[in-house]
Amino acid sequence: MKQEGGREARREESTGGRVPAHARAPRVSGVTDRQLDAPSRGAAESSLSRLLGTLGLFSTDSPSLTVEEIASRLKVPKSTAYRYIQELSKVGLLVRLDRSITLGPRIIELDRSIRESDPVIRAAAPPMRELAEQTGLDVFLSKLYGHSIITVHTEFNDPLPHLRYGRGRPVPVLRGASAKALVAFLPAARLRRLHQELASEASDTAPWEVFYEEAQRIRREGYCRTSGELNEGKTGVSAPIFGRGRLVVASVTALGSDARLALFDAEAIAELVKRTAHMISVRLSADGHL
Repeated sequence: MKQEGGREARREESTGGRVPAHARAPRVSGVTDRQLDAPSRGAAESSLSRLLGTLGLFSTDSPSLTVEEIASRLKVPKSTAYRYIQELSKVGLLVRLDRSITLGPRIIELDRSIRESDPVIRAAAPPMRELAEQTGLDVFLSKLYGHSIITVHTEFNDPLPHLRYGRGRPVPVLRGASAKALVAFLPAARLRRLHQELASEASDTAPWEVFYEEAQRIRREGYCRTSGELNEGKTGVSAPIFGRGRLVVASVTALGSDARLALFDAEAIAELVKRTAHMISVRLSADGHL
């Protein structure tokens, strides 16, 4: 046994530790392992996207859906829709009520986790509260999601705010101060790609030259102000929030009635919002998560 082990060791030394060609696993000519795995990876990702996309079917207008409706909207067989519902129900993201399906209680748990652990919200909440108390305006924190802007945190002064677009409701990416102040500071390549995608979806999208010029104006001024674009009779003033590497991660917006905003000097309120955005960016850098 000892002598055989010595022969094996000498054999490895003579081949430089390489496995002899005749002992290697056979390969398919012209096809790598990565290429062989690509289709299966793509299929898995596509299936996962559709699975999670099931959650996006529910809204205020469609609070509950049947299996048939889910299958139709996802454009999958009914059996596949059943499987998606079963998987999402296991983890509490969906709940079955007789024949209808609704969002499950796990959504609320995840929402709480976001409120408590999101580094941007954690950094933004105190400066936002200070701005709201200082001005008497409502203050919003918004993030980019796909082709929409979503408000993820608010500091309200109005106990019953009557807003068409509030926390958790997607805002069109080309409307409102919160969206425009964030989008304008995207890297040039991403801004161009976003415009191309939007133009392919909507024929009334402004030409690239007009879109880009508005973005450059907002960048020069450091903020964006709009009136009535999302909520009638409301004016918003927004500024970008940056993470590490000066990458824009969110925007902060002071919102109030047109009449109330008219009481403020336009430059003064813009400076207050920009200062709040800067404070949040500094707190984010100190946090070390972004």
